[in-house]
Amino acid sequence: MRQYIQMLSSTWEHRYLTTLVEGIKRRLEGEDIGLHVFNAYDDIIEKNFYTLDREVFSLPNNDDYIGMITVFNSVDATRSISHYVSEFRKTGKPALTIDQHVEGTPFFGIDNYASMYELVEHMITYHKCRVLNYMGGPATNEENQLRYKAFVDCLNAHDIPVDYNRVRHYRYLIEDGRQAYHDFKAHGLHIPDCVISANDHMAYGYLLSAREDGYEAPEDFKITGFDNMDMGQDFIPSITSINRSWEQLGYDAADGLIKMVRSGKPIMQHFTIGKVVPNESCGCAISTRNLRSDYLKNLMKARDRQEDSLKIDTARKILLCTPDMRAFRQSMNKTRTALDIPRYALCLNEDFSNIDYVSNREPFSRKMMAYLEDNTEEIDTSVSLLPSSFMSDEQKIYVFAAVHFDAQTFGYCVMPFDSNFIGSGGHRFLMDNISLALVNIKQRMALNEMNDKLRDLYITDALTGLYNRFGYSEFLPGLYDKNEGCVFVMCMDLDNLKKINDRFGHSFGDKAIKALADAIKEVFEEDDIKVRMGGDEFTVIGHYASDAILEKKENMIHDHLRDFSISNDFPMEVKASIAYAASISDNISDIEALTHLADKRMYAIKQEHHKGS
Repeated sequence: MRQYIQMLSSTWEHRYLTTLVEGIKRRLEGEDIGLHVFNAYDDIIEKNFYTLDREVFSLPNNDDYIGMITVFNSVDATRSISHYVSEFRKTGKPALTIDQHVEGTPFFGIDNYASMYELVEHMITYHKCRVLNYMGGPATNEENQLRYKAFVDCLNAHDIPVDYNRVRHYRYLIEDGRQAYHDFKAHGLHIPDCVISANDHMAYGYLLSAREDGYEAPEDFKITGFDNMDMGQDFIPSITSINRSWEQLGYDAADGLIKMVRSGKPIMQHFTIGKVVPNESCGCAISTRNLRSDYLKNLMKARDRQEDSLKIDTARKILLCTPDMRAFRQSMNKTRTALDIPRYALCLNEDFSNIDYVSNREPFSRKMMAYLEDNTEEIDTSVSLLPSSFMSDEQKIYVFAAVHFDAQTFGYCVMPFDSNFIGSGGHRFLMDNISLALVNIKQRMALNEMNDKLRDLYITDALTGLYNRFGYSEFLPGLYDKNEGCVFVMCMDLDNLKKINDRFGHSFGDKAIKALADAIKEVFEEDDIKVRMGGDEFTVIGHYASDAILEKKENMIHDHLRDFSISNDFPMEVKASIAYAASISDNISDIEALTHLADKRMYAIKQEHHKGS
């Protein structure tokens, strides 16, 4: 039976995640071991929308996994993942972290310190840089701390004083690089010998702002990054950086975890060595770059991005135009085809259809409804997180993500891991737009429910709960054909209602009206159309069986009113005039004509009652 590794990842750099998983996948070849990736797309800027992404970490049952790998290269996820690592370790099974330390837990990662030290030393010894700026990530981020320490230690080792005015910590974003340039510029420190950046994104931003002022690297200053991103390599100048060997890191982490599972012995620390990649931004590799080849490569990338954009736009429209969950499976099939991805399953909480959100419930219910393009099925998450049809697949690696909006988690989505789809940002797009489609569906559900309530108010008599004249008009068309020509109409009118109102007040009159309405509800079938036509007039229309049955119902109404008058000590006995007409016995095929005849007969009876009162 296949065993599974649990992987918790929190990322806003798609290629980082996919390359790690490719390395893990390579290690799992030949092993009957699979991987479940529970991924949250944290975002430094758009925090509100992604607040609930990390709830996916609470989804897995730790007892179902032989080990845990955690990967969190987004700043805000450290505390939450640390909690889940601690909970998993209580099972006694091995867990390891990648790139960020959790106390007492085996650590696998790039040697940030040694890699940055080598890069800074390259700038000092090879390029003779003596005035260096440092542009870092968050001051509390572990990776940034190690890179900054390497920067300081390397300067000290070469007897270069650290000028702390030339040190800034930001958030790893392109706009942070732009901000750093202007912050240094405000103090006249923006054109040093070299700018050491904690990642490629910030180096890219710094270069853009410097270019706006007419400065270029490496002619006016040199600059380095970290991570060796495609963006930095395609830029002119290409950015000197550190190749973090992410695929090898993933392979090493999976290999280390499997060894710990089988030996029972921890491997407390392992470093995968990064590699300095000298490029144009420091003055290296200028003569080796083929600009024509780069241009053609980027042209192909632009074409691919345009095609992806068209696919994404098509999928977005399909999802956002989905009216309800009955149509959602068809939309799943269409989006899968449009995006050219494996099939996926949407698993929704059992209370999804309840439009009244309960904020204190657990993010994922035990019983969930799984929607696939070819079927739906109920799943028990305590038994398996995968629909039954997925469990028979040969696929070994699945990715799980929460679907949510605002303060509500709807459920989760699971699909086979697809490096190209996730690496291009397509998976993140799909999760976001499934969430928005579900919001749209829930809003439609709420609107339909409100419309139903308004419709009920429109066609229902408030005092009795029976239909009013509007309800009568709505249900009358087609009623004759629906009952195959076998229809009766019974008309009823309270006797002496005006006397009751005049002598005892309208509250007693209302009680008499409700007494007759209650009798009608009790005596007639659920499918019969029961109407308060107004005031003291009532009409019932339904399927005709025989005169004997109608006469029996008429007597039951009289009995009900008599019992009501006695049990409630009513000041006057509540009585009603009642008559009916039927399509068969009266040979009439028009309901309005039947109603007229029944009303005429009832009125004659009422006149007799008035004479005797």
